[in-house]
Amino acid sequence: MAKKRRFHPTVADDLKFATDYYDDISVDLGNRFRSTFRDRLRDLSQRPESFGCVHGILRVATVHRFPYVLLFENRDEFIAILGVFHAASDQSGWFERSM
Repeated sequence: MAKKRRFHPTVADDLKFATDYYDDISVDLGNRFRSTFRDRLRDLSQRPESFGCVHGILRVATVHRFPYVLLFENRDEFIAILGVFHAASDQSGWFERSM
């Protein structure tokens, strides 16, 4: 059974930044990114333990075919989505977010 998800307030901005970038290249590419992102959210909701820990209890799920990752915590009651980051970005900022 899929767990409920809660999103850090900045996730919407993270996602908008990424989708705007791909939409500027091609609307089709932006749509593929959004679809792949939704698929990955579904995967991590159904099988959060299948994604590796990167910093304590923080886990990362890569967005297939795109250089983006979802940073999340698998909590007892829900999955906390903390951010959507470019895989080549400075990772030190990834771990400052919490819910």
